[in-house]
Amino acid sequence: MTDRRLVPVSATKLDVWQQCAFRFWLQYVQKSGSRGDWAHLSMGNAVHAALRDWFDLDSPDPAAAAELVQTHWSSLGFRDEEQSGAWRSIAAGWVRDYVEQHPAPVPFSRERTLGALGEYVTVSGRIDRIDERGAELVIVDYKTGRTVPTDDDAKVSRALAIYALVTQRSLRRRAYEVQLHHLPSGTVATHRHTDESLARQMSRVDAIGRDIAVALAAGRQSDFPASPGPLCGWCDFREGCPHRAAVPAQPPWAGLPGAPDDPDDVSSAADSFPI
Repeated sequence: MTDRRLVPVSATKLDVWQQCAFRFWLQYVQKSGSRGDWAHLSMGNAVHAALRDWFDLDSPDPAAAAELVQTHWSSLGFRDEEQSGAWRSIAAGWVRDYVEQHPAPVPFSRERTLGALGEYVTVSGRIDRIDERGAELVIVDYKTGRTVPTDDDAKVSRALAIYALVTQRSLRRRAYEVQLHHLPSGTVATHRHTDESLARQMSRVDAIGRDIAVALAAGRQSDFPASPGPLCGWCDFREGCPHRAAVPAQPPWAGLPGAPDDPDDVSSAADSFPI
């Protein structure tokens, strides 16, 4: 078909489709409901905003970076103000330590959305940070979840591959190196893609896009089957799902990278949907 419409996708949208097509139907076709108030998202958003704005300060220093976390903090999703305050201090410490241990020049770009065309999709990605290293650009993605990423995680990350692809195609610059910067541990996981590995990733994205296009063209809810499982406890669209009773809902603070009832224990949290 030469007149087919390309399906707009992102790494998140592709994940939702593969995890549960019915959620895809509710979220992207019916557009019902909205993103829930999750504490780990509130924390991650504050950390990301602080790291974005830190480079704009006249005299950036680690203490100023920590103060930016306070500026951008939201208590949405936390059990109470005590829990929120404890995690605000923890997150501020992560950011302070990170900028002290990983000094960086002003990035080439921050929180930039770029896109590219495939055979069946238009793929886009919002990139936390793009550094310039000689003639090449380096993709940086901040993480605040429990799991410490490895170089293998950077290698297999579809989101990072998409970011490298859209950077190359949109900016016409070489961009092969991708990095996961894990704030709680200070770990930097790195992988260097090749033209071949990025082409393989794009081929997989197009294949998923083709499946989505077929379901969208049919336009029937039955073409978007539910996949009940543990992730149902984290779904923002539970109220519209007939399978919601299969898995109990998680409390809004359950995704924090530390025990939900003990914010000082950052080593034993649930590791679902980390930022």
